[in-house]
Amino acid sequence: MTSRFRFVLGLVAGVSITLTLSACGDHMPGDATGAKVLRNLLEKNGVDAKLVSFKKVQGREVKRENVDAYELMYEAEILFPEGFEAKCADERERGTCAFLGLDNDRTFTKAEVHTSEGTLHFVKSEKGWMAEDSNAY
Repeated sequence: MTSRFRFVLGLVAGVSITLTLSACGDHMPGDATGAKVLRNLLEKNGVDAKLVSFKKVQGREVKRENVDAYELMYEAEILFPEGFEAKCADERERGTCAFLGLDNDRTFTKAEVHTSEGTLHFVKSEKGWMAEDSNAY
């Protein structure tokens, strides 16, 4: 084995290890995490729905008073197998209507698919990114 070959092999190994380590622990929430959080939030709020698709369209880091946060903007398609009645006028804090991207009351028919746009919020913790569903990712 030539010294040049060993150098290239060592360089490739070093870059691979660096990329692997940098990918661990400090990654920003993406599509899979966002979809899981949205599913959990809908279930927690009693919405009988299935997530048909989920796509992160934008994300941004937010730093405020020693708190690192992350906002994940998304588009999702949500199927209501049995229909659903969203009572947005009664919603006093961030909940079902915010997660469905609704401002007004709306009734969804059986098997209707709704295209939603919204934002999920995460706060950096020792365990990872803490999401609105109270789980760390």
